[in-house]
Amino acid sequence: MGFKSNQSEAFQNGLKPEGDYECIITAIEERTTKKGSVGLNFTLVIRNDVQGQKYGNSCLFHTIWKKHEPNENDMQVEGYNFAQLMAMGKAAKLPDGKEYDSLKAYCTDLLNKCIRVDLTHKEWNGKERECIDFVSPTKYPECKHKFKSSAPTADSFATKQTGFATPKTNTQADSAIGSLEDFEDVLTDDGVPF
Repeated sequence: MGFKSNQSEAFQNGLKPEGDYECIITAIEERTTKKGSVGLNFTLVIRNDVQGQKYGNSCLFHTIWKKHEPNENDMQVEGYNFAQLMAMGKAAKLPDGKEYDSLKAYCTDLLNKCIRVDLTHKEWNGKERECIDFVSPTKYPECKHKFKSSAPTADSFATKQTGFATPKTNTQADSAIGSLEDFEDVLTDDGVPF
């Protein structure tokens, strides 16, 4: 059976509508732009357990940038915007006054926490993009989100540049690899068939 094309039904710009979304923090990674700016990128998954909320399992991204002229508070979190990181912790309902040894420990506490975000559209470099303006505590603290794959864990960190709190799935293949200490460095390609 054939069909008739209808380009008015085409997916337009791929942007989710502006508004509030209930999300889960699933990864936090440090990344550097081509121009050298450094930021903590938060990967947020839109929850699929909130009735009436569209785009469940879709991702949103939020970046907290390292400041060019950090103040004393910012230096406690490796030069990142301290106020924005504390706002993320407040939205995730982390305990106020808790002592952290490092930014990595703080990010580990943020992992798998539910928050509510205010998504807007802003123009950047001539393109309209999704932007998270505000974060706030979830209105649905009992999370029953079902991940498409295994849920993120807080016991390992990404190795892409400097990762802070990225989930790792533990598969049989991971355990079958063994320790990297069992391998020997090869300094030449002599005798390698490819």
